[in-house]
Amino acid sequence: MTTTTGFDPLEFLVQQNPYPFYRELRQNAPVQYIESVGAWGVFRYSDVENTFKHPEIFSAEDFTTNAFGEFDPVPEVKSIIATDPPEHSRIRRLANAGFRPGAIKAMEPKVDAVVERLLNNLDSKRAEFDLVSDFAAYVPVNVTADLLGVDDPDVREDFKRWTMDLLKSPSRGVLAQEELDQIRTSVTELRAYFTEQIEYRRKNPGTDLVSDLVRAEEENHTLTATEILSLVALMQFGGSETPSHLISSTVYNLFSHPAILEEVRRDPNRALAAVQETLRQNSPVQMVFQTSTRDVDVAGVTIPADSMVFAYIASANHDDTVFDEPDKFILDRPNLNKHLSFATGAHHCIGAPLGRMMCAKAVSGLLTRFPDLQPLETDPEWMPSYWVRGLARYRFTA
Repeated sequence: MTTTTGFDPLEFLVQQNPYPFYRELRQNAPVQYIESVGAWGVFRYSDVENTFKHPEIFSAEDFTTNAFGEFDPVPEVKSIIATDPPEHSRIRRLANAGFRPGAIKAMEPKVDAVVERLLNNLDSKRAEFDLVSDFAAYVPVNVTADLLGVDDPDVREDFKRWTMDLLKSPSRGVLAQEELDQIRTSVTELRAYFTEQIEYRRKNPGTDLVSDLVRAEEENHTLTATEILSLVALMQFGGSETPSHLISSTVYNLFSHPAILEEVRRDPNRALAAVQETLRQNSPVQMVFQTSTRDVDVAGVTIPADSMVFAYIASANHDDTVFDEPDKFILDRPNLNKHLSFATGAHHCIGAPLGRMMCAKAVSGLLTRFPDLQPLETDPEWMPSYWVRGLARYRFTA
């Protein structure tokens, strides 16, 4: 039971450019057991979309186990991303309080301030800087801190450390003991801090997301303290890493397409379209973890019950039965919103509007502030990961 295509997502060459492998798999082995990771890969758009539409068959219940392992900050409750309807629907309806259009609009000045502050820091490094570690990585973590009401400068530095350590948890199998101990310390500290903040916000509500979640009520139902804590941890995890990769990948795509780069320079509002097309063409999340609840036939292949399933959204986004010329970077695709990078159905990313807005502001702000910005490398290396895609580094001079 091995792949006939030679596909191994753990291999360096695959991680640097997985798309030719995805194309071959869509054509010749659209559902394939991947021995190196012990999971069934699903590669065609229609099949990937179908897994999202049927959570009763393709369950998300093991997501946090796969992502966090022993470092799950709130193991006593299932994260919203690891629940299925109807429980997922209950939590999501209550969590929506902090992500309504009005709430996202109100965040724009704070996002502008974060981007401005980070660009000011880059001004002192004009000779040379790394877009990934000096800018892109810090936009979402600072925006998330604002969103959660982390205002104290000292605590904000702790928050950044907690977040960066939590993001290491999916790689726990290859980390040194010292790093594992640091993750454990950070998880303990973030849990203690936000447990205290949740209780404080019950008595002293503010305008932050924690206060919105505390106040949320529907049909006499509210979120428990542990459910709020779980949502906060998910915001730190999902709201920090993938937007960072999206920012740097969008800039990479623009500098790889000079005509489109000039178009966005002339009209910074076009940065949002560039972010959207990057989501499709170079999705920061390559696949999502699912578990089959029963034997299920997909594209003529039987996936046994209780199997790990990798729904490859990055492959689906390159399916030429859905997207014309899928390998090209095209801002005005008529069906661009059909990409699956934020999933679809019950598990469509609740923070998608905030993520798009934040990344577009980061990209447009960077290009506006530095009109002479130039990359120092044309073929930067991608980070070694089988489930997220982002540049390891991308050095620039301004």
